[in-house]
Amino acid sequence: MVISPSLPFAATTSPNGDIVVFYVGPEPRMTPEQALAFADRLRDMAAERLAPA
Repeated sequence: MVISPSLPFAATTSPNGDIVVFYVGPEPRMTPEQALAFADRLRDMAAERLAPA
């Protein structure tokens, strides 16, 4: 899943539950706003993984 088309990174969950981050952009840099949005998404993914099924 791509967090935003403007972010140079994408995150997904592997079959065994690990969060995997991929570099997908031309520049491995983010604005502060992009970094906060990406960090929020990673926190959400971690919370989903830890939530009871």
